[in-house]
Amino acid sequence: MLRSLLSFVALSALISSPLVTAAPARHGVRDWNGWDGGYCTPDKIKTRYDFNSLSPEQRKAYTDAVKCLQSQPSNLDPVQYPAAVNKYMDYAVIHVNRTQYVHLDAFFLTWHRYFLWLYENDLKETCGYCGPFPYWDFALTASDPHAFPIFDGSEYSMSGDGLYNNTGPIALGPTLVIPHGTGGGCVTTGPFANQIAPLKFIDPSNLLTGSLPPGAFDYNDICLMRDLNAYVSQTYTNQAQVIAATHANNASTLEFLLNGVIGSSSLGIHSGAHFSVGGQMNSIHVSAQDPVWYPLHTMIDRVYWSWQINNPEVADQLDGSTGTALNTPPSPVVTLDSVEPDWGYFQLSPIQVKDLISTTGGPFCYQYDSVIA
Repeated sequence: MLRSLLSFVALSALISSPLVTAAPARHGVRDWNGWDGGYCTPDKIKTRYDFNSLSPEQRKAYTDAVKCLQSQPSNLDPVQYPAAVNKYMDYAVIHVNRTQYVHLDAFFLTWHRYFLWLYENDLKETCGYCGPFPYWDFALTASDPHAFPIFDGSEYSMSGDGLYNNTGPIALGPTLVIPHGTGGGCVTTGPFANQIAPLKFIDPSNLLTGSLPPGAFDYNDICLMRDLNAYVSQTYTNQAQVIAATHANNASTLEFLLNGVIGSSSLGIHSGAHFSVGGQMNSIHVSAQDPVWYPLHTMIDRVYWSWQINNPEVADQLDGSTGTALNTPPSPVVTLDSVEPDWGYFQLSPIQVKDLISTTGGPFCYQYDSVIA
């Protein structure tokens, strides 16, 4: 049975240190209603839209681009990374390699913001995709994910549920058990039907040791699996939960509402979205194998962006944690001047946290179609 992210996601709340607020960073990061006066001007800014709001043709153009990336050769060493069978899987492998340094710590939101941007640009430059980069508004689909285009299993979806496989309820800890969803087996419908997800499940307990298990990058003939779960989405990713996060009064509260806390009965909206999909998405390490991981995390970025707009006085605030998951191995507290972990061969040159704070500064020039107010 796939194990829980919760115990380890929530442990981050136990690592307490003062909030970190620095002086206004470069690129006008506090000017949330304006422009930085440089690269990002109103005529250049891109807008991201909810996948479900796109036309069928736009949705298919996006998934065609993802499949195009899956057809491109890997740029990683096949001996060291056998599971990197194509360029799409390069992202998943790099995500595994950086998991200890970009989750449950102060790099989480900004590192993933840039990771998504790299992926978006790769779809454009490698596969000619010129449509909007979509997010999955999991709050709007919380009533029943099956009932919306993103999971309806058509050629215009992100593929549907997995085949039914009754694996029973999932124990996430001594105080939290969630019921089995409506799938559990291989995904057989939509554009990603019968896709192989070659990275085997990695238990979150590896975050406690700071190491990966032997054979973490081996190729495994494992199908893409899902177990859509309306109970989880209704409980943990509903509109009230998302709005609460975007109105958190500081960065520590935002992180708490995203990731939950140990001993409680909450997954937080980030983990809740993962578990509402199930399958590989239940693993903090290998979840990026599922193509819906990207619209899900783009929604997390939209929550972060909305929080910054709703709270301009703390928009560049960090949560005061360190630069490693559960502070393992021990690392310094992250500040705006800290250098981000790299993104593998996609981006090796140093980038500071403050350069990734604003979506209209640094390398970025994008916004979302609406603020979660």
